[in-house]
Amino acid sequence: MKHLLLGLMLLFTLGANAIKVTHGPWICDMDSTSATIVWVTDKPGLSWVEVAPEGPDHFYGQARPRYYDVLAGRRVITDSVHRVHVTGLKPDAKYRYRVFTQEIVEWHYDDLVSLGKTACTDVWRGKPYTFTTFPAQPRDLTFLVLNDIHERPQFMKELCKDVDFHKIDFVLLNGDMSHRIRDQKHMMDAYLDTCVSMFATHTPLFFNRGNHELRDRFADNLYHYFPTNNGHYYRVQHVAGIDFLFIDSGEDKPDESIEYSGMVDYDHYREEQAHWLRSLREEKKVGRYPLVVFSHMPPTLKNWHGCYHMQKTITPELNKMNVSVMLSGHLHAFAYQEPNEVINFPNLVNSNNTYLLCHISKGKLEVDYVGLTAKEKKHFTFPLK
Repeated sequence: MKHLLLGLMLLFTLGANAIKVTHGPWICDMDSTSATIVWVTDKPGLSWVEVAPEGPDHFYGQARPRYYDVLAGRRVITDSVHRVHVTGLKPDAKYRYRVFTQEIVEWHYDDLVSLGKTACTDVWRGKPYTFTTFPAQPRDLTFLVLNDIHERPQFMKELCKDVDFHKIDFVLLNGDMSHRIRDQKHMMDAYLDTCVSMFATHTPLFFNRGNHELRDRFADNLYHYFPTNNGHYYRVQHVAGIDFLFIDSGEDKPDESIEYSGMVDYDHYREEQAHWLRSLREEKKVGRYPLVVFSHMPPTLKNWHGCYHMQKTITPELNKMNVSVMLSGHLHAFAYQEPNEVINFPNLVNSNNTYLLCHISKGKLEVDYVGLTAKEKKHFTFPLK
């Protein structure tokens, strides 16, 4: 009884006024020696991650190095979205981690700040989260692609109910996971909280914008939740001997369309990416490893302006880069395009009701196209160039 009363007193002390982790954590932007961990609290505060390699020692029995949320030399304490880049890790190694945020009690003046209570993800469950870094050398690789879920988190769970995410190296969200982005809660309810509950605490979540992520008042905040290795949505992510190239395909209609209210400039943005692709090729930053491309919008198959503009800007550069395959979405239907006069690589389009389970081994990419019914199951094999 005495212990119960002490427990209730402690629970009351840590009650309504204590800072809380409200969303996450999730892992993104991983490579063989680093990972970025993101989470959200209900108040701003000083945030850090503690990491320990897997082993017999007890996680809580030793002091661990702290990796802080740092921006341009300052530890961030004024934000409730926390992004910590953990570096100096070993390749292909399993780690345990905990995230912490200490709330601000009072900001006196200059940088004299009083800090108070600390939120920790596993204070009650007593078990840290885990992740495994990517290997530095090529090996077999498995990843899963989802797109065009459009705010159907329960459907996403049902679709993936037979997937063992502990056997997946990463999950790609290839655009249009929501209809728009009104605010943080909208995005969390639409898909991100469900991704955390399914896999994202231990399996890296790679994010590629679709056209619907470009819409509404919170769209400009999206990058805060999915930081990348180069500060852009478009990027190259190297994983286990494969270069994955992310194209940020923009909107599907002309920039001057009335629904955009003069707010967008995606033609110039696609031209910017074309210049970037050219520099990658000319500076030989790609070409050493097989190249797989992710793009929400396919550059062919429909006569939308965005796809057509991709044909004029981005696609000619991709055609010079020895691409093995492009994986796309956007159409809300299955589609497959063989190499032709527009693209010299195959383009596989995933629908809004299926996922792509991709396995790389022995110089080939094997793709299972999987839905809830037998009719939605297909298999593809792509040689890696």
